[in-house]
Amino acid sequence: MTVTDQQTYVGRRFDRVDGPAKVRGEATFAAEHAIENLAHAVLISATVPHGTITTIRTAAAKDVPGVLDVYSCRTPGWTLKDVKGYPKGPAGTGILPFQSPEISYRGEPVALVVADTLEAAKHAALLVEIEYEERVHRATLDEALESGPASDRKTPKALQHSRGDAAKVLKTADVIERAYATPTHHHNPMEMHAVIAAWDGDERVTIYEPTQWMQSAQGTLAATLGLEPDNVHVISPYVGGGFGNKATTWPHLLVTVLAARTLKRPVKLVLTRAQMFAAVGYRAATRSAYRVALKGGRVAAMDLHAHTQTGPVDLFPEQVGTVPKMLYANGNMDFTQTLVRTNAGPNIMMRAPGEASGSFGLEVLMDELAEAAGTDPVEFRRQHHADTDPESGLPYSSKHLLECYDRAADAFGWSRRTPQPGSMRDGDTLIGWGMATAVYPVYSSAATARARLCADGRVEIEAGSHDIGTGTYTILAGIAADALGVGVGQVSVKLGDSRLPKNGYSGGSRTAGSVGSAVLAAAQGLRAELTERAVNDSDSPLHGVSPSEIRAADGRLYAGRASDTLTDILRRSGKDQHETYREIVPSGGGQKELDALKKGEDGSVEAVTDTHARYSFGAVFVEVRVDPDFMTPRVSRIVGAFDIGQVLNAKTAESQLTGGLIWGVSAALHEHGETDPATGLLLNSNLAEYHIPVNADIGEVTAIALEGHPDYHTSALGARGAGELGIVGTPAAIANAIYHATGKRIRSTPITVDKLLD
Repeated sequence: MTVTDQQTYVGRRFDRVDGPAKVRGEATFAAEHAIENLAHAVLISATVPHGTITTIRTAAAKDVPGVLDVYSCRTPGWTLKDVKGYPKGPAGTGILPFQSPEISYRGEPVALVVADTLEAAKHAALLVEIEYEERVHRATLDEALESGPASDRKTPKALQHSRGDAAKVLKTADVIERAYATPTHHHNPMEMHAVIAAWDGDERVTIYEPTQWMQSAQGTLAATLGLEPDNVHVISPYVGGGFGNKATTWPHLLVTVLAARTLKRPVKLVLTRAQMFAAVGYRAATRSAYRVALKGGRVAAMDLHAHTQTGPVDLFPEQVGTVPKMLYANGNMDFTQTLVRTNAGPNIMMRAPGEASGSFGLEVLMDELAEAAGTDPVEFRRQHHADTDPESGLPYSSKHLLECYDRAADAFGWSRRTPQPGSMRDGDTLIGWGMATAVYPVYSSAATARARLCADGRVEIEAGSHDIGTGTYTILAGIAADALGVGVGQVSVKLGDSRLPKNGYSGGSRTAGSVGSAVLAAAQGLRAELTERAVNDSDSPLHGVSPSEIRAADGRLYAGRASDTLTDILRRSGKDQHETYREIVPSGGGQKELDALKKGEDGSVEAVTDTHARYSFGAVFVEVRVDPDFMTPRVSRIVGAFDIGQVLNAKTAESQLTGGLIWGVSAALHEHGETDPATGLLLNSNLAEYHIPVNADIGEVTAIALEGHPDYHTSALGARGAGELGIVGTPAAIANAIYHATGKRIRSTPITVDKLLD
C-alpha cells in the first residue's frame, strides 16, 4: 500500500481531533496537572547583566508564614554535574544554575523561593535582598560591535561559504552596496514555561513540562543529577505554543527538580511573562552588509558579511546565510558570518531561525537590484531561478517555485501593478504592492511509532512526539485512519510522554514528515499483519486471497465482494489487541541516526543529503495602505502560494501558513526588543509594550498550498513541513510594498512611523 491508496483524510480538510477537548477545557497543560501536596515556587532573576553576587539576605523571606525555603548558589549540596553538551537539546544556556555567584546574562536565575501557597512564595520573593558587584556589560549587538573585545567575536568555519571568484568579479564591475538590520525578537506563546516536579524516592522523578522535545529534559536531568534516563519520566500532552524556545532545557527546570527532591514533595513553578522575555531565549539581532555586481541586468557576484548576536557562553548561530547561499542562481559568492557575544542571555531558534531574518535583507536587496536593472520584481526573480542548488550543486528533490509565483501573482492581481513608487492610490491613501520569495530547508529525524488495534475497534497510535499547537494529533490520526481504512474518530493518538516510542524534537518543521512517516509505517505494518492472519485463516472470508488484492475501508478488509472486519480477524486470533512497532530513518540517514535517537540525542540529518537538496518554497505578495499625512502603514492584503509537497490536512496546513504570514506582519511592523544600555535590561518585557499585531492589524490573508507535488525524496508521505515557511520573506515583501507606496526604502525592521517620517 502507498499513502495514495486510501486518502479519505490525507490531503483533505477535516477538523482537529483535539479541538473539542481544548474548547471544553479538558486538555491538560503542564501547570494544570492536579498533584497532591503541591508546593509553589517563584523564581528570582538577576537585575544586572554581568557581575558577581556579593550578598544574599533571605531571613525576612523565610519568616513569611508558609515559606518552606529559599535556594540559591549559597545552598549547600545543590551540586549539578557539569556535563559536556548541557543541555541535551538543540541549544541552551550552557550555564548550570545556582553553581556559582557569577552572573553572565540578564535575567539569569539567582534564587528560588518555595512555599505552601503561591501567594506566600510571591510575597517572600519580594523580601529577598541580593547585592551585586557589577562588571562591564554589552547587552546589544551594536554595543558589542562598537566596544567589545576581539575575543568576543567568532567566525565558525562551518558557517562560511564561497563559490566562484566573487572578489575578482566585484573588482571589474559597478558595485551596489547595501546594509540591512533586524532586531531581537521574543517568543510569546500563550502558555508560559512551567514545571511540576514530583519525586518517587531519590532515583525516580516525574516532570510535567511544556516541551518541544521530551528527551532534552530527560537527558539533561539524567546527566546532571546522575540518574538513569528511564527514571526521568516527562509528561507533556499539550503545549500552548513554543516557536523554538521550548525545544531545549532551561535552568528553571533544574532548580525546580532540585527543590522538589530537597523538600521531598512536588513543586510547581510557572515563569512570569517578564521572565519569558529574559530567561528562555530570543531571536538574535542581525546586521547584513551586501556588495553586489550587476552585469547586463543580472547578478554576477555577491559578497555578504553578516554579524549576528549570541549569548555569553553559547554560540547558537542565527544562520542568516542559509537563504542567500542557495536561493538564486549566482556562480560567484562569498559569505562570512561572525557571531558576537553579548550579555543578553542565550539566543535560540525562533520560528524559521536564520531564514526569517536572513531573507529580509536578501529579498529587499532583490527588489533594489530589480529596480536598478529596470525589471519587474517577479520577472527579476524568475531570471535568477536556480534549477539546481547553487550552494551544493545537487538537484532539488522537488521544486515548484515558478508555479508559486504564478499562482500567487494571479490570485493577487500583480499584473495591474504600476511600477512607479507612489503611483497607486485609493483616494488620498497611498497603495503599495510588494513581493518576496519564501524558502525553508527540509529537516528530518529518525522516528518510531506503535499502532494497536483493540477489540472494540479502536486504533491507538503511540509516538513520543509533541503537539505544540500545529495539529500533530490530527495529521497522525488521519494518516493512520487512511492506512487502516477506518474512520478518524476510531483513532486515538497518544503523544507527549517520554515512555512512548522515541522521536526527535518538534522544530525545523520536521514532525509531519518524520513522525508521520513512522506512524504510516506502523499502521501499514498493522494492516499487513492482520491481512496475513485473514488470508491464512480458514474461517475468514478472505482465506486464500492474495494480500495484494486486498484493500481496506470502513473498518474491513475487502477482496472483491468478500470482506472481513478488522475486529473479527482480531477476535479469531484469540487476542484482545494486536500491535506493531516501526522505526524509520530519514532520507540520507541510517542506523546512526536511529541509535542517536534512542540514546536521547538528535537523530536528525542535515537539510541537504548526498543525493538531493531538499527545500520548501513559496511566494508572498502584499498590499499596504499608507496614510500620506501620518505615514502609518497598514497591511490590507496578503496572498501566499507555497510548495510543501503532499498536504496532510488542508485545514491545519492553511492555518500554519496563515499564521506564518501574520507573524511576518508582526516582524515587519511591530516586534522589537528594547534594551536599556545603562542597565542592560529589557524595557518592554510585557505584551503591552512589546507590540504584536491584533485582529485590527491584519487584513485579508490567503494561503495557497500547491497540490499534486508529493516529494518522496523527503519522506514516505511525500510531505514537507508548513510551520515555518510562511514567515520567510513576508517582512521583506511588506518593506518592498511600503517602498512602492511611498518611495522610502527602509532597510531595517520594524518599519515604524519615525523611519518613514525621517
